[in-house]
Amino acid sequence: MTGLGTHILLDLYGCDPDRLNDLEFLRQMSLEGVRRSGATIMGDHFKQFEPQGVSGIIIIAESHLSLHSWPEFGYIAMDYFTCGSRIDIDAAIAHFEDSLAPQKVVKSRHARGSELAGREWAVPSHGRAKGPTSWFTEYYGERQEPNRPLLGYQYAVERELVRTRSPFQEILVMENPVYGRMLFLDGLVMTTERDEFVYHEMLAHVPLTMHGEPRRVLIVGGGDGGLLREVLRHENVEKVDMVEIDPKVVEVSREHLPGIACAFEDPRAHLHFQDGAEFVRRGRGLYDVILVDSTEPMGAGEVLYGNDFFQDCKKALKDEKGLFAAQALSAWVHENEQKAMFSNLNKVWSQVLPYVASIPTYPGGLWTFALCAERKLEQAPVDMKSAEEIAKQCRYYNPEIHRSCFSLPNFLARKLGRSLNARH
Repeated sequence: MTGLGTHILLDLYGCDPDRLNDLEFLRQMSLEGVRRSGATIMGDHFKQFEPQGVSGIIIIAESHLSLHSWPEFGYIAMDYFTCGSRIDIDAAIAHFEDSLAPQKVVKSRHARGSELAGREWAVPSHGRAKGPTSWFTEYYGERQEPNRPLLGYQYAVERELVRTRSPFQEILVMENPVYGRMLFLDGLVMTTERDEFVYHEMLAHVPLTMHGEPRRVLIVGGGDGGLLREVLRHENVEKVDMVEIDPKVVEVSREHLPGIACAFEDPRAHLHFQDGAEFVRRGRGLYDVILVDSTEPMGAGEVLYGNDFFQDCKKALKDEKGLFAAQALSAWVHENEQKAMFSNLNKVWSQVLPYVASIPTYPGGLWTFALCAERKLEQAPVDMKSAEEIAKQCRYYNPEIHRSCFSLPNFLARKLGRSLNARH
């Protein structure tokens, strides 16, 4: 990049007029394109005009994306300006073109502020600051000795957006120069703008594509909304019940993490603010797939790792085709908790398949998931074409990743035991 930023002007002709007059379609398309480019979403505003036309803008930390549509001409004008050298504008453009399928595309690229390149005074003031950096430390230790930390992960704090306490936990959202906005619950990182897609895509798309026909899905936890967003990418999903014990997490995520918490208004989503274990206990034979996006086994989330909860989840599935999946902790940091969790799962399910993904902000980097069923599972999507279509919307998941994620490093396979899935 030369100068202060790159500005793309995009003219799309011959688009579907109905899509150009659909505010929510254009909003979701725009947010997804910005997410794919790697930019940091700060907020958005879209306006429907009469008799037709939509204008919208997404504010990003690196500048903005704006658009206006003329449905009567099948035409939309878009511009994307970013001062971030790491932003992949072309990924956003490709998504816009795929979504709108224009007959003709005219685009131009402009270097903005090019005469200021290399001038020291043109660098943002925070880049020249000499003062001390504020740091946030995330601590890990033995559950039996919570006041004796054994590990610490530090993150530079550019800005603290909110720090509040709900009846259940402390909630913090801050900005970091590498990972963007970060959500912490009781001092532990839950999600970040930079790497959230790995966790949410892998917890959603691996089980849903292995089921093949998920119509009704239950999410336990997941208050940031990222898992809900990924589940709703599946067009055959008709209803999602999401059970979150802490409404404050959803409120904070909607306000400060709009790129993650962007699917709550989908009519297929039904949000329940109550205890997840109690909600599952009352359900029998309702769901095709159950997904557990819980905190670590502490506080209100501890019950979601026990035999009783897993038995209730099994009973809440419709039939033997049903699938259960959950995040299953760090192979490095949660060794005892992970062994206990898989021991409990193996007492309940005939098939227990661990799989892994790389998530840099989760302790140890190598994160484990568990997929469970009462039938023999093939470690591949049931419908490869559907999985490939889902992958086009993803930044991590694809069919090759899907097949390989069940290949565990030797130390983890030995620790969890291949006999876990040999009871069938």
